[in-house]
Amino acid sequence: MLRIHFTSKDLARVTLGYNSSLPVSEAVMSLQALRRGSGPKFSAWRHHLAGKQLPARVSLLGSLVPASGWAPDFLTPGPEHASPTTGAFDVIRATPRRRLAAELHRLSSHHRLPAWTHLLADGDREALDTVTDTLAAYYDVAVTPYADRMRAVLDADHAWRVHTMARLGVGAVLAGLHPQVRWEEPVLELAGFAGQGQVDFHLEGRGLLLSAHIFCGSRPRALLNEVGTPVLVYAPVWNLQSDSLVAAPADARPHVSTALAALLGRTRAAVLEALATPAGHNTKQLAERLAISPASASEHVAALRAAGLVTSLRHANMVRHTATTLGKNLISTAT
Repeated sequence: MLRIHFTSKDLARVTLGYNSSLPVSEAVMSLQALRRGSGPKFSAWRHHLAGKQLPARVSLLGSLVPASGWAPDFLTPGPEHASPTTGAFDVIRATPRRRLAAELHRLSSHHRLPAWTHLLADGDREALDTVTDTLAAYYDVAVTPYADRMRAVLDADHAWRVHTMARLGVGAVLAGLHPQVRWEEPVLELAGFAGQGQVDFHLEGRGLLLSAHIFCGSRPRALLNEVGTPVLVYAPVWNLQSDSLVAAPADARPHVSTALAALLGRTRAAVLEALATPAGHNTKQLAERLAISPASASEHVAALRAAGLVTSLRHANMVRHTATTLGKNLISTAT
């Protein structure tokens, strides 16, 4: 069991991470999902990926990323350089030799490593460039084509957590990360994360970054160290209209032009505008705000969701609706 200890300063510094560009860590975690072959949400993604040309040296990444458990941290740069657009691959390429040696030594204590990793541990620039280039190529194949659908899931989850934090406080957000996460202020307990025994980690005023990742697995992952901001990676609650990262065939989806035509009504436009707030609304709140029946509100939301303008997120016994990026762009274009 892992026990994370908070001070009052830490609670004030709990933040919800958000990156407009998906982090490289999604690619690393997706490798684990691909190797495990588990999770129905990823079955269509794995099948779709099987029909693509993976990077020629992707097996190199398999040597560094086990099917489960810890993977070297140098492959997943911190929040300030997490994604390709913020220089993630440049940071990986510049990893110091000392860090490479330490992290590969730690990995070798749990997994047998091939001979070529000795070059990497010695700081060989060519070996590190090859690993970085392969990871970049894999990201382009395994993450980039699915970015829009991944972002929709993450956006909806982020809106929900922001709403929960504003109404119920930080404790409610921490307690709602996973059924096996237990929050008893000032300690967050994560069962089964530290192997055997109990590990206590004190944040000591550095706060905690909560970061939703599509491929992190069912349980949250704690990325803790003695420098920088500690990170807790968790799986988002998936939106209701899709349980797959792969879009359905065109003939199985509503025709976009037909769906958008339904938006010409004044009430439906008002529904979309009401759902453009960060927290969105549940059906009852929406009906009350617009003075319409809950059945009518539900019908309008369904039409907007079919057009890709609204996403609906279930958490516990409540469904909250928020406008997607496409929906928000439509509003800004029309005004």
